[in-house]
Amino acid sequence: MVEHPRHRAAAGQRGTALIEFALVLPMLVVLTFLVVDFGRAFMVKNMVTQAAREGARQMAVVGSQDQAQTMAKTVADAAGLDSSQVSVTITVPGTDQVQVSVSAPFQWLYPGLLWYLGIASASTGTLTATCTMRTEPQPS
Repeated sequence: MVEHPRHRAAAGQRGTALIEFALVLPMLVVLTFLVVDFGRAFMVKNMVTQAAREGARQMAVVGSQDQAQTMAKTVADAAGLDSSQVSVTITVPGTDQVQVSVSAPFQWLYPGLLWYLGIASASTGTLTATCTMRTEPQPS
């Protein structure tokens, strides 16, 4: 019985898909972990930005630093951040402006991977957002 040429070529390629998959799989796993970690970092950065925005808005409308700080921490707490670790700094750079900075710690899930790739130097970092708003005239 004569063997067909296609079958001969296919028999020589047996196992190459498995070897190629074994070579590509570690890169896909690393890429997946990086996407998850950076996605978390962007989410926390968005939460911190929203807390700074709400704190600045409260400060611009009401003019009370205590209420602005409470509002920023409340928004951060509602977003899932630990409000005891969130720091809020309020400054008044001009006569008609207020500036609120909110900082929160961020813990990388895979710090060894990020350190190995040269992306991060430590397993924890601080994400900070600053918002500046114009003050509204206070009613007399």
